[in-house]
Amino acid sequence: MAMAGLSLSACEDKLNIEPRGSISPDAVTPADTEVLLNGVYDGFQGGATSYQYLSLLTDDLSSDNLAWRATFSQHGEVDNNAIQANNLLIQYYWQGLYKGIYRANFFLQTVEKLDESTFSNPARKKEVLAEARFLRAYGYYGLVTRWGGVPILTEPTNEKVARNSEEEVWNFIVEDLKYAVENAGEFKSSFYVSKPAAKALLARVYLIRKNYAEAERLAEEVIANNKFSLSENFESVFASKENSERIFSLNSTTNDQTSLSYFLLHNSLANGQKTNGGRFELPADPSLVAAYESGDKRKDVTVQPTVYGGKDYNMVWKYRGGALTGDAWPVARVAEMYLVSAEARAEQGNLGGALDRINDLRAVRGLSDISASGLGDFELKIENERRLELAIEGFRWYDLIRTGRAIEVLPNVTNKNQLKYPIPLAEITVNELLEQNEGY
Repeated sequence: MAMAGLSLSACEDKLNIEPRGSISPDAVTPADTEVLLNGVYDGFQGGATSYQYLSLLTDDLSSDNLAWRATFSQHGEVDNNAIQANNLLIQYYWQGLYKGIYRANFFLQTVEKLDESTFSNPARKKEVLAEARFLRAYGYYGLVTRWGGVPILTEPTNEKVARNSEEEVWNFIVEDLKYAVENAGEFKSSFYVSKPAAKALLARVYLIRKNYAEAERLAEEVIANNKFSLSENFESVFASKENSERIFSLNSTTNDQTSLSYFLLHNSLANGQKTNGGRFELPADPSLVAAYESGDKRKDVTVQPTVYGGKDYNMVWKYRGGALTGDAWPVARVAEMYLVSAEARAEQGNLGGALDRINDLRAVRGLSDISASGLGDFELKIENERRLELAIEGFRWYDLIRTGRAIEVLPNVTNKNQLKYPIPLAEITVNELLEQNEGY
């Protein structure tokens, strides 16, 4: 230590090096941007708050894809569509998304000030800004589809802010995604935001907002991209984190300790085959299992029979990390783009083209072509196709809401107030400007 002290006194200027474990905004240089950006990704992958990853499952639990078996009453409230405002799972979901958005806003505010000519690759400045804006848009997408209108924050702040309208939130999401489409880099890995990823999420948003022409255009552009293709082996889409179907995923590692499958897996399948283990709190809903037709390759990959306490169940088998390793949550897959294009075509009066796209997907999944007698018949069939293809990927709940079918399909949903989650009580307690959703 004495020798080290002597050497430091001889090189006093080395003591002025800025510590890199944390850094003030004014000290950020282009060399810091990649590390800071990783922190934004981490915020949405589960690093921002405890149990945030579990909230990814609330969409399928609110609908008829997952069921609650035991233990945590918060899951039971979601499954029964009787959520209390003090539900901790819902609180973690809200706070996790806003913490991710906070990180994105901090990054954007800091990096926008940097001169692009000081980057080793000047084009990289717009690319990293596009990645952060995509992630921010994804955060707001999670908020608006669960809560409706929420506060729009465009910079880091601890100020109390009132809710914006639902329309304003959707418009903000579109603005961010348009920027990402224009400025993000080309696809290199599904773990990072790319131009195709931005197109895929924007196509989804346009479908929801009934801008069918743009939804179809963007979905078809992604389908035409030779980086992506439907896989003949559906199991590989989930057994492997990187494959031809994944456009963007939120990755997790063993160190993250955020494996969502821990709550889905039992210790063994019905045939005795061991899994990676879990607490098996959320089995597949029997109606999901019954919805698969004979010969559908997706069924055995999505659900597997198991026996627990002498009773027959089906566990979700798409995510298999369990207690041992991390899973990658699929934010966007090319299969969804086939379904987006099909629905958008049908809503524009092109029923033949819509059937072509849905049957392209079904053929790869080992299924025969379907037909439709008209738009209404097609809408029911694509609703079912989306349920089976995208099961336990966070779509079913809002699909039923956006099509006006939730009250008709879900027995526990009897009034429109249940179509939105309650604003967490903890948030309203500290911010009197937040108005609670009706019915809570």
